[in-house]
Amino acid sequence: MIFGIAIILLVTTACSKDPNQEKTRYVRSGEKYLQDGKYLEAVIEFRNAIKSDPAFSEAHYGLARAALGLNDSETAIRELKETVRLDPKNAPARLQLASQLIMQVDYEQAQVHISQVLAANPANAQAHAIQAQKFAAARDLPGANAAFRKAIELDPSKVEYYAALGAICMASGKPDEAEAVYTSAADSNPKSAAARMLVAQFSYSRGNMLRAETMATEAVRLDTRAVLPRYLLASIYAATKRVGDAEKQMRDLKAMAPEVPEAYRALAAFYRSTRQNQKAVEELQSIVAARPKDLIARQQLIEVLIEEKQLKEAAALNANPLKATPEDAQVLLSQGRIMLAEGHYQEALLLLQKAVAGRPDSAAAHYWLGLAQKSSGLHNQAKTAFSRALELNPQMAEAAVGLARLALESGDHDGALRLAEQALQADVQSQAAYAVKAQALLAKGDVKQATKTLDAALTIDPTSLQALTILLGLSTEEGKTQVAMQRILPLVQQYPRSGGLRFLAALGYFDLKQLGQSEASVKEALQLDPATPQAHSLLANIYLAKGSTDDAKREMRAAIDAAPTNVGSYLALSNQLEREANWEQAKKLCERAREIDPASPIVANQLAYLYLDHGGDPNSALALAQQAKRSLPASPHITDTLGWAYYKVGMTNAAIAQLKLCALATPALPACHYHLGVVLLAAGNSSGAEQSLRVAAGSNSVLYASLAKESLGRIAKGRR
Repeated sequence: MIFGIAIILLVTTACSKDPNQEKTRYVRSGEKYLQDGKYLEAVIEFRNAIKSDPAFSEAHYGLARAALGLNDSETAIRELKETVRLDPKNAPARLQLASQLIMQVDYEQAQVHISQVLAANPANAQAHAIQAQKFAAARDLPGANAAFRKAIELDPSKVEYYAALGAICMASGKPDEAEAVYTSAADSNPKSAAARMLVAQFSYSRGNMLRAETMATEAVRLDTRAVLPRYLLASIYAATKRVGDAEKQMRDLKAMAPEVPEAYRALAAFYRSTRQNQKAVEELQSIVAARPKDLIARQQLIEVLIEEKQLKEAAALNANPLKATPEDAQVLLSQGRIMLAEGHYQEALLLLQKAVAGRPDSAAAHYWLGLAQKSSGLHNQAKTAFSRALELNPQMAEAAVGLARLALESGDHDGALRLAEQALQADVQSQAAYAVKAQALLAKGDVKQATKTLDAALTIDPTSLQALTILLGLSTEEGKTQVAMQRILPLVQQYPRSGGLRFLAALGYFDLKQLGQSEASVKEALQLDPATPQAHSLLANIYLAKGSTDDAKREMRAAIDAAPTNVGSYLALSNQLEREANWEQAKKLCERAREIDPASPIVANQLAYLYLDHGGDPNSALALAQQAKRSLPASPHITDTLGWAYYKVGMTNAAIAQLKLCALATPALPACHYHLGVVLLAAGNSSGAEQSLRVAAGSNSVLYASLAKESLGRIAKGRR
């Protein structure tokens, strides 16, 4: 009997150690973990199966998929290669391998696997879709278009194929074709919320709110717990002035799925999208307090704090991640943005370069690097960074706006206009895109279209400070400030907590010479928002207009304290000190401004002038003037400074050439005529000198008229 029991135990033990049963059990367990999204546990199970049988292709394939879930592309590629070696007929593994190889820019090997799948089954829709992915990555947009259309023909139920094809059409500059593709997706998949969302999102981006709302509502009906349809519906409500309905959508979503991250974060995202940033801060702070391990909510809070200029709070939140993971690209990106907002451009540049190196496929990282480069005067590098951001994300309106501003600054008004239109195609509500479009139209002299552009921006957002600022400036130039004020003042009453609107009102009052009302408005703006840009500078100008120079200088210093990296504030105070003949303090302020922004041509020119006329190295002044001339070659003031610098270092012929150019271009610039007269006199050309000095003597400039008269007196005395 004992012997029989022993035999039974031996058989049972042998069965439990059966390698085939053991490896199968591990794979089944791994698959269960994969379904539950527990990728680390799945990795352990699949590795155990491989230990039992190194040639078990199913285990290698499972390990590859688990690695993909962990974003471990190196392991995934290795295991997918082993899978197809062991099982050459595993088409899904081949296609996943091809997709990974495309991301590694190994198009040749990717094509080998795609071709093998298609050779075995030409009707494999996924293979055609992966083929399209390869074409798109290689910038062959027609090839990608054709391959995605074939994939849709073979499997019209795959909404993601329509989404990809629509994106290809948009990247090809064919929005009408994209719309047709999205409509076809909805028609072919009447029960798909995702298909309706394609139409809804496209319609929203094009400003067709009625169709966007209809399709988003249908998507909500088809999938009541989905986040994106409700979020888009809320955005539509907000855009059509139904903010209460929009907020209710987000609150309902949060209540409906309180444990789903996308749902409980949706209300904060809605507040950000509708520029209710302080509400977004409060909502995100409550999430972070309740869920300290939610790193995404923490990151979103850091971002909105940066946008709200609450930089100390943002830096405090980012401090621990920066210490714990100093090489993390997202952490570096956040810190770089903080440094950029504080005006520490060189520090920002270094951090953002590291962020881009750590995440080269991040459009956001390239965009912020571009902003840091532009702020540092590195315009060519900024253009490259913005272009790369737009290449990675063709719908990134901010990158297109960045390129448009660079084009505008370089005098390429047509290019700026084209890029602004591209930004508006990506985001019809981009106020920055409307602003740069209006500026480009004004630069081209098309005031009528610029005004229409500003009106379009203000139809979407009547409180857009960018559009209102340009409109006020345009009205002021045309002598119609009162017309702009008729638009601004009712908004001040409607939005009494807006410091920006009160500041615009103060600007209008100042132009109308209503100094008391201007002063009252700007002080109200500062009470509402102590960080209101240029408020202290405007107050300084008000006090100067009133003759209160001490009060003006106090406000200029306050402007520097409020924005220590704004070189304009330093130059304003320096100019006032020049008027008081306080040359040494004026120079110190200019030198500080140059430390902050060494690329500024205005700062370089001002400092060169001070060195030339009020004590300084003329060779240093010449270098500064040459730098300024390279940046702004058409500026008459810089040309005058450069000519005067050439004279001071003994290069008389070069000085005459520059000063004659300046005098011809701007006959009403007294400094230039005075300098040209002095240089011509030194060169022995008395008649030419006399002619130039008479122009300066007859000008409205007290300084140069006086100096020119003295020189003319010396010439006359010499003749006697």
